[in-house]
Amino acid sequence: MARRQWPGSAWHWAWLRHHAQLDRADGRPTGDSERAESGYDSHLQIAERSLNAQHIYLSPHCDDAVFSCGGQIAQLRRSSAAVTIYTVMAGDPPAGFTPTAFTDELHARWQGGLSAEQALATRRAEDQAAAQRLGAALVFGSHADAVYRVSTATGAPLYTSREAIFGEIHPEDSATPEALAQAFCAAFPQLTPEVTLYAPLGVGHHVDHQLVRAMALRLAAQFQLREVYFYEEFPYARDGLKARLRAVSELAQAMRAHPEHFGLRAVLHKVVLDEEALNSKIAASACYRSQISSFWADQVELERAFREQHAHSGGELCYRPLLRGEDQSSG
Repeated sequence: MARRQWPGSAWHWAWLRHHAQLDRADGRPTGDSERAESGYDSHLQIAERSLNAQHIYLSPHCDDAVFSCGGQIAQLRRSSAAVTIYTVMAGDPPAGFTPTAFTDELHARWQGGLSAEQALATRRAEDQAAAQRLGAALVFGSHADAVYRVSTATGAPLYTSREAIFGEIHPEDSATPEALAQAFCAAFPQLTPEVTLYAPLGVGHHVDHQLVRAMALRLAAQFQLREVYFYEEFPYARDGLKARLRAVSELAQAMRAHPEHFGLRAVLHKVVLDEEALNSKIAASACYRSQISSFWADQVELERAFREQHAHSGGELCYRPLLRGEDQSSG
């Protein structure tokens, strides 16, 4: 993946701030009266959450949760809340996996041509270092990254290009959300409705993020979780409003698969970060040395990008789907 530029960032965030208070799960801008009820300007202060509850962040890959939510994780830990990052697709490639031109390209960029197993070991070590920086617990899932998944029938790789991993979910992955949910339940057998769950919104349309989003909705409905947040993924969120609207619309569609639990819309929240939390997030993000070249020229540019993003957005953005009763009562 080539390094992505941030098109029209200042304009984009200014436009969002003043015109598109996105509190609808269908992605439609709201009117002034609806904006007053939105969570966007209430800032979702960390202190308002139950610090006795367990906070679990679903990270499709090593880096996603920290890049997107590292600041709020730091603030939660500073308040002595229990935080766990569950890196969902951290498993090894299937036995006998044959590298593709695409995986060779990725490995060359990440770690100078190491094998898939070596590259994954490096990425997991980076994830551990970042979690330690933030003071969060870390659990690795056993499912493989999209670039390593193969057909159960033919053994052929399912995703062999950048276009494929940022495209539609392969038909052979249709049952993956259920498998991911089962693996999660095995890792967290004591899951209760008091758990606060965080999952990717799907900005950027990466297939693994789409699958984890579906997994989270399934878990929320199964365990009657009341607090579920879908975070905007950084750096994909810098791709602009169109990418974000698409992800919000897809969240709305996915929520309809669980009408017994969810309403029809979600409220946009902003987690405001203090300077200490922002610094912790940047320090933890810098642990992912193998991934820096995918998005930034170097660590200096990484820090600049995080500070610029924070200056424009004012915090970390996420959506909370309204539950069925909440949605009805809110009109």
